[in-house]
Amino acid sequence: MSRPSFALLVAVVTLACCGTSAPKMHGRSAANVGWRMRHQILYSRDGQDQVFDGYMIRAGDAFLVKAFAGPGVELFTVVRNGEAHREELHIPGLQGKIDMAAVGEDIALVYQGGCARPRGAGSAECSLLGESMVETYDATGDLVERRFPKAHGIGLAISYEDYGERSGARLAGKVTLRWGEGKSTMVIRLLSNEPMPDFDRRLLEVR
Repeated sequence: MSRPSFALLVAVVTLACCGTSAPKMHGRSAANVGWRMRHQILYSRDGQDQVFDGYMIRAGDAFLVKAFAGPGVELFTVVRNGEAHREELHIPGLQGKIDMAAVGEDIALVYQGGCARPRGAGSAECSLLGESMVETYDATGDLVERRFPKAHGIGLAISYEDYGERSGARLAGKVTLRWGEGKSTMVIRLLSNEPMPDFDRRLLEVR
């Protein structure tokens, strides 16, 4: 994948949305328990597909995300811990082209906890990071959809599928983002979820 095409992809995602998560779906862990999650992402727009990958380190709602523009080429790093956050773009040529603050907040919309879960199937409404959100759960209590009606002025819908036990946590193996009228989509597939026995909280420090 060339850098220009990847830059375009991230710029579009930044403007239109981005994101993933919820309480049970991503196996919310205690704040002192670390998990390393590896993802592969397929972005489709105007008949063109682009694939890239990255990883996340999580502990509760705190996380570190690294994305790659190609093998061994770091694109950006995002760290969020409570209200504190840090975003860093690693490719100088993309400075001014990507709103990293928006990227970091959008990732948080996907991965941070949401509304109080209803009993059984049903919906719940609340606010997440200032965005109005509607969550839908199935009869087993799994989160199946998040909707942000006003996100980025065009709306964002996130669906969660392919639940399964992964290293002792019940997680969605496939997360699909659709923004606006759904002409652009992003599919995030969970490749692995591994516990970090010697987790160092300093990895999630915002400094």
